[in-house]
Amino acid sequence: MGPGPQGQHLDRELLGEPYQQLFGRDRQLLGCKAVQRVGQALRPLGLSIRSHILKLGEDWIFLFLLGISMATISFGLDVIISKFQRANLWVYDALEGYRALQYFSWVLYHMGLMMVSAGVAKYISPQAAGSGIPELKVTLRGVVLSEFFTLRTGLAKLVGVICTLAAGSTIFLGKVGPFVHMATILATQLGRVMVRVAGSTENPARKYEMLVAGAAVGVACCFVAPVGGVLFSVEATGSHFAVRDYWRGFFAATWAALPFRLLPLLHGESETVAVLFSTSWRVEFPFDLPELLSFALLGALCGALCCLYLFCHRNLLLLLQDRPLPRRLLGQNKILHAGLVSLVLASITFPHGLGQYFGARLTMKELLETFFNNCTWGRAELGGLNASQQPPQPSYAEPWLQWTHPQISALEMLSFFVLTKFFMLLLATTMIVPAGYFLPVFL
Repeated sequence: MGPGPQGQHLDRELLGEPYQQLFGRDRQLLGCKAVQRVGQALRPLGLSIRSHILKLGEDWIFLFLLGISMATISFGLDVIISKFQRANLWVYDALEGYRALQYFSWVLYHMGLMMVSAGVAKYISPQAAGSGIPELKVTLRGVVLSEFFTLRTGLAKLVGVICTLAAGSTIFLGKVGPFVHMATILATQLGRVMVRVAGSTENPARKYEMLVAGAAVGVACCFVAPVGGVLFSVEATGSHFAVRDYWRGFFAATWAALPFRLLPLLHGESETVAVLFSTSWRVEFPFDLPELLSFALLGALCGALCCLYLFCHRNLLLLLQDRPLPRRLLGQNKILHAGLVSLVLASITFPHGLGQYFGARLTMKELLETFFNNCTWGRAELGGLNASQQPPQPSYAEPWLQWTHPQISALEMLSFFVLTKFFMLLLATTMIVPAGYFLPVFL
């Protein structure tokens, strides 16, 4: 190059290029050596962890981690859902006096959540839609379902369940089925990690045992019921259930239920561990013959109501499949279908509309608590309310006040609640979102 400054600059670049490549290779070699040294330094720690796992028992550690992890996820999910619901009620109460804005905020909240839930099930993982229990039963019978136990499906299920449950009792869908599905996904992924850490090989029979334990953990995280979780896992497996799986399910379900009850103490939500839904009997011998007959009559009525629901649900699905517009919405526009259904349900449960007659502002948990409360409803009627007054404002300390109305009695409100929720559940189950059945049917 010429003697000018530009030529000298280019000469330096040409002369420096081989040195830069050489230094780059040296840096890569130094980086590889550093990684190898770190790996060699951590290798004794890994061997020690592997030896402790093999000494203590791979199954015990796996079941312990499964229960603790699922309980933490369940508690965090409940906290997030509670924040969403309280924010919705705060915005609704802040708009007091503006009925149109209150209706708009109420409807927009539920439509947005359900459309996000449907979008997650459509675009991220279609396997996350629905309950997940029928697919689990099929898997336990030996059928292989692709991408049903992947992390992507688990994350999509988690986001979809948060959106569905944050909608509260308006959408009226439960969480038992999705929790069982998420627990089995976590069991599958955690089992693969344990296989790699312990240095063993994957076994199809072991995968079956992991899924059974995951089903028990999913129920235990919902109702704090280890025994109920094991019984559900027995039911899910169908005709055969290995005896060696009983202790696995009970151990994992216990470690899922115990932290789920202790975490609220650390979070400050409760002062002590107490019974979730306690009852009290006023007679010395509660289970006498008239009560047993009334329980039998209640069982017969619930069975007949269940048959009626299945009949209506089947005919509703056939009707939607026969009509071109609903069939197009269910097949191609699942998000729009979820938005329209949530619009109808939110309009029905509008607190200053029909919602004031069946406690529409209460969440699923608050509904259960009010049904098991040992108090007399309708006390506000005895306090001198007249027909022109509005129902009392909700109180987190006393949610049973939602069941007092100056115009109708508490029994009439309960009858209207059963009738309305029956048809609302029929509409809600047509949406293709991550959701379950058990809790609404239980209510």
